[in-house]
Amino acid sequence: MQSSEKPNDTHVEMAELGKDVLAKNEGGDVAIKIFADIHDATEPIDPAAERRLVRKIDMMVIPFICMTYLITYIDKATLGYAAVFHLSEDLHLHGKQYSWLGSLFYFGYLVCEYPTSFAMQKVSVSKWLAGNIVIWGGITMALGGCNTFGSFAALRVILGALESCSTPAFLLITAMWYTVEEQPIRIGYWSTFLGLANAFGGLLAYGIGHIHGKLESWRYLFIIIGAISSIWGICLWFGLAENALSARWLSASEKRLAVERLRENQTGIKTTKIKTYQVIEALTDPKSWFFFLFGLSTQVVNGSASNFGSLIVKGFGYSSLKSTLMQVPYGFIIVVANISAMYVQRWIPGQRRCLVAVLYVLPAMAGAVGIHTLPREHKGSLLACYWLTSTYTASFAMIMSLITANTAGSTKRTVTSALFFVSYCVGNIIGPFAFKPSEAPVYSSGIIAMLVAYCVEIVALLAFAFYAASLNRKRESMAQRASAGGADDDDRVLASFSDLTDRENPHFRYVY
Repeated sequence: MQSSEKPNDTHVEMAELGKDVLAKNEGGDVAIKIFADIHDATEPIDPAAERRLVRKIDMMVIPFICMTYLITYIDKATLGYAAVFHLSEDLHLHGKQYSWLGSLFYFGYLVCEYPTSFAMQKVSVSKWLAGNIVIWGGITMALGGCNTFGSFAALRVILGALESCSTPAFLLITAMWYTVEEQPIRIGYWSTFLGLANAFGGLLAYGIGHIHGKLESWRYLFIIIGAISSIWGICLWFGLAENALSARWLSASEKRLAVERLRENQTGIKTTKIKTYQVIEALTDPKSWFFFLFGLSTQVVNGSASNFGSLIVKGFGYSSLKSTLMQVPYGFIIVVANISAMYVQRWIPGQRRCLVAVLYVLPAMAGAVGIHTLPREHKGSLLACYWLTSTYTASFAMIMSLITANTAGSTKRTVTSALFFVSYCVGNIIGPFAFKPSEAPVYSSGIIAMLVAYCVEIVALLAFAFYAASLNRKRESMAQRASAGGADDDDRVLASFSDLTDRENPHFRYVY
C-alpha cells in the first residue's frame, strides 16, 4: 500500500495544491486531467445541455446496473427457490447444514470484500465487475452438478468471493456519474430490481419447476440461471463505462460537462493512488461505524428473507410451487416501496433520507409482528404480513445513498464501502442461523431476530441524522468565521478534484 502525506491547511494551500494537481496529477483525481486549466472547470453549466447529458447517461449506464443487480440477486436467491424443490433431501442435508449453505456464501464475500474494493480503486470497476460475473455464472452452473454438502458448500464460498464486488461496484459507478441530489433516485432505480428479481425469480423458479427431465428441478434452476449470468457478463464487459473518461459514447465536450457537473459533490470521481492516512481516517470516523450498524441490521433481515422466505410461506400451508409463486407480489411491493421512497425524500425539504428510511422500516416491522402473533389458520393474513416485510428494502437503498453522499476521498470511500459490506456479510451470516429447523414452520426465533434488527436500524438512522446535522452546524460556524478570506469558485473546484476527504474539505456538507 502506498503512503501519502496528509495535506495540511487545505484552505490556505489550495492554490499551490491546484498547481501541483494540474501539473503532475499526483494523488489527485483522474478527472482533473480533462482540463487544461482549473478555470475551465468553473465555467457556468448550461441547464439544457446538462439535462440532455443526464438523459443520455441514464440510457447508457442505469440499464446495465439494473440488469446486473437483477441477475446477481437471482443468483443468490436461487438457493431459497431450490429449497422447496427438495434440495435438502437430494443433498442429504441434516441439522443446520441448509443454514450453513446460506451463510457460507457470505464468508467468501467477507474475506474478499477488502481485496476486491482496493482492486476496483486500481483498475476499471466495470471490467472487474464483468469478469467476475462471467466466472460466477460458471460457478452457479456447477452448483447444479453437486451431490454432497461439502462440494455445494465449497462452491457457495467461491460464489460469495466473486460476488463481493457487485453492489460496491454499483455504488462506485453511480457516484462517478451522478450528483449527490441525483444519486438517491438512480440508486432507487437499480435497487427496485431487487423487487423484480424476487418477482421474476419466483416466476422463473415456478416455470423451471415444471420441467420433468432426467435431472431434479433444482439442478435445472442453477444451470439455467448460471448460463444467463455468464452471457450477461460478456455483454457488460463491452457495454458499461465506469465513468465519463472511459465512455466511448460521449463526445469530448460531453465528457467535460459530465465531469464539471459533479464539482458540487465535493467527492471527486476516482483516484488510483491508495493513501494510508485515508485508511486510518475511515476506520476512526464515527460515520463509518454508523454505516456498519446499518449494514448489519438490514442484512440480518435480508439473510432471513432470501434464504427462508419461500419456506416461511410454505409454512403458512401453501404447496412448494405456490410458495415460489407467492414471491411475485413480494417483489412488486419492493419495486413500489423503493421507487416511492426515493421520490418522497426528493420532495421533502432538505432530502431527509434518514427519516424516510425509518418510515419504510415501520410497515416491515408491523408485518413481522403479524407473522409472529397471528394464528396459523389465518393463512391469507399471514401472507399479507409477509408481503409487508418487503418494505424494509427501501431503507437499504436510502442507506446506500447516504454512503455515496457522505464519504469523500477515493481511499476513504473504498475503505468505508468495504466496511459497510463487511457488516452486510455478517448480517447475512447471522440471519439464517436465527431460523432453527426445530421451530419450522413458525420460526419464532427468526422472526424475533428480524424485529430486533428493525429496532436497531431505526435507532441508528435517527442517531446518524443528529450526528450529521451537528457536523454541518460546526462547519457552517467555521465558514462564517472564515468568510472574510473569501473562498472563490477555483477553491471549491480544486477541493472537489484534489482527493480530499470529507473531513479535510472545508466545502463539504453532510447529507442526512
